[in-house]
Amino acid sequence: MASSKPAPAGEFTPTPPVPLVDVDRCRRIMAEHRLDALIATEDANLYYLSGHAPDSVLAHFYDTWDAAILPSHADAPPCLLVSEYDLAYLVTHPTWMPELRVYGAEWSSAAGLLDRINRGIGVDTDLRQPLRALYQRTLPSRTPSLIEAILRYIRDELSSGPLRIGFDDLRLGAAVQSRLGNRLEAVDGLPALRRARLVKTAAEIDILRAGARINDEAVRAAAGAVIPGRPWYDMVRAYRRVLTERDAKPSGERGMLFGSGPDGSFVLDHRYVESKRFAPGDSVVLDAICTYRMYHADMARTAVVGEPRKRHRELYAAVRDSLEASEARLRPGIHTADVQKAAAEVLRKHGLEPGLATLVFHPIGLNVFDYASAEEAAGGWTVESSTAMNFEVFYRDPEYGGMHLEDTVLVTSRGVEHFSAHPRDMIVAAG
Repeated sequence: MASSKPAPAGEFTPTPPVPLVDVDRCRRIMAEHRLDALIATEDANLYYLSGHAPDSVLAHFYDTWDAAILPSHADAPPCLLVSEYDLAYLVTHPTWMPELRVYGAEWSSAAGLLDRINRGIGVDTDLRQPLRALYQRTLPSRTPSLIEAILRYIRDELSSGPLRIGFDDLRLGAAVQSRLGNRLEAVDGLPALRRARLVKTAAEIDILRAGARINDEAVRAAAGAVIPGRPWYDMVRAYRRVLTERDAKPSGERGMLFGSGPDGSFVLDHRYVESKRFAPGDSVVLDAICTYRMYHADMARTAVVGEPRKRHRELYAAVRDSLEASEARLRPGIHTADVQKAAAEVLRKHGLEPGLATLVFHPIGLNVFDYASAEEAAGGWTVESSTAMNFEVFYRDPEYGGMHLEDTVLVTSRGVEHFSAHPRDMIVAAG
């Protein structure tokens, strides 16, 4: 949000921000929930609404640091509320939101430094002039705390009558409500936010595609480290090494959830399992989950150490057939429960027990299980166009171990787009 006047020589010029959020969809959903505004402070929702994700937020210096406000009516401006500590971040990484307000204590070191930079004290840099402009622009709306900033925005921009506002942190909602009394009904904003996030924008899809490509590369490296006699942690470290080199991060402790052998169908204590060594005949599940720019990539492949037995190939063929038959049925308007039933029938035709298989659809995005509601997580949902989703087919054989295949696809009116280019053939780790 730098000054609009021409930049002097050497001044940093930020790339114009591209919104992640579909504002029109959000406002339709807000109308269904009878909300006058959404206020987001949780990492994923704050990022989705505003594009704001500095380390001061992600490091959780405080439970509630910055907030994004999306009003339901177009005559009120979407607004990002930030600590003065984050002004410099917004010089180089501006928000798309037209309104920016700051809060901070006058006695803080950040406030003192900004005051001196504004007065021209200190060594000049390419960031100082746009930081001065941003500081001067936000100074008139400055408040001492985030709650005061929220209250001032409500007073300045929203109706003077009764309000119903959705908060993704009801503790914050209760604190604001205690100041406004009966005028405000603070409600859970997560259902509306999760419903909005279910359908992905073009900007989100670009991030998901890029994350899937990184995950592909990391899984190839991990598969190359599945070597008879070598410890399991070699595979995990190879996976994580690629992620680090590509500015992605493993999800959880390792980013890889399952192991090898007949116990590999469970999530096991990683200190225990990573000390094991790959043995001929092991099936190895490479269920790989990472994040890139806060969005998740999730895929699964299966390797067999040494020459696969006939039963390995039979189990794997059943899993692959089930996955591909299910993906072929995906289209807008179909219910995921119906596709799950068809996937189970494919396994039955192969002579397998569906009760030993995980057959789960899950949307993917800022959460790896990006469901709109707990009910839809349990019972499925009707697919919309531009939904990014995974179908997990994970057969858990008590003798041969796990056989798992999974990819992210984008459902469109023209069919499905596969984000992964990694082959679906069984990986044979011959050593």
